Amino acid sequence: MTKDRSGGVDEVDVMLLDALHTNPRASFERLGPALGISAVTAARRWQRLSESGRAWVSSVPGPQLALVGAVYQVRAEPGRVTEVAHALSAVPQVVSVYATDGAFDLHTLVFAGDMAALTTLLLDGLPRTPGIAMAQARIGLVWYSAVRWQLGAMDAAQKRSVSEQHRKEQVRSDRNRVFDEADRTLFVALQRDGRARYRDLAREVGASETLVRRRVETLVERGMLSFRTDFARSEGGWPTEYVLWLSVPHDQLDELGAQIGSWPQTRICLSTVGTANLMVMAQVHRNRDVTRILERLPPEAVVTDQRLVLRAVKSWGRLLDADGHALDHVPVDPWAPTGPVP
Repeated sequence: MTKDRSGGVDEVDVMLLDALHTNPRASFERLGPALGISAVTAARRWQRLSESGRAWVSSVPGPQLALVGAVYQVRAEPGRVTEVAHALSAVPQVVSVYATDGAFDLHTLVFAGDMAALTTLLLDGLPRTPGIAMAQARIGLVWYSAVRWQLGAMDAAQKRSVSEQHRKEQVRSDRNRVFDEADRTLFVALQRDGRARYRDLAREVGASETLVRRRVETLVERGMLSFRTDFARSEGGWPTEYVLWLSVPHDQLDELGAQIGSWPQTRICLSTVGTANLMVMAQVHRNRDVTRILERLPPEAVVTDQRLVLRAVKSWGRLLDADGHALDHVPVDPWAPTGPVP
């Protein structure tokens, strides 16, 4: 599908993206005045960004939803990196796929509803992907980074004006709540458009608008559902992404994980099983800025591997072109049946 990408991203667009990072489902009536534009202009700008594949909003699991994950790193057979990346991208449990330099060709994130399903994927499903020469899995333990990234385009007053009212702080807790089938259907429906109107969602899932609104609000309140805003990083001024593997003393893992996870450049900070027990993915403006992040690391965090992302192939369900624009989506569905890779 060809998308019109005439015109670039200007400062007002970046402010709009920053506002939607703060509150992905904020109404245009709130967004417009906060940014000094009309609600109609805010809506028109968002429509242009989303229809051109420059930006999108998706549903994500809340901090109390039962979920397990892993980092799955792949070395492909010579000449088959792109083929393997596309095959893995078609799997609903493989939520993100990145081509990198270094020892592994692909860095992927995998999620499942429980350890049994994750084990089946890692042992029986994903390794059968044609073109994989070698793979390594690292089971995730604690997620330290937030889903709401900040671009630094808004001041404090603007952030307050668009923030969710009565929003509770998301604290790490046991992931012990589960979706029923109706919840899962709604979650997957919100993958395509996390800003979908309730009446459109009601039509898609076959329920009343009142019931859908109440269910979404309840899931968010119970910490089972959240939302994230994404954008074509190169056009937003953040073209360089990299992966760091750190070895951190176990008694300092929570402290350092929370510290690094709070940095404005950090997209993902996840503790894992293994000697290298902290995985960080971060975004910077230029390649040389990676050095500044390395210099900022506390001495207790020893770098065991660092890799540059050459291309994001899939990002939280969105299939991307070489410039990071969304072309299509494979809805993230950790609860999908675990079968052979297409």
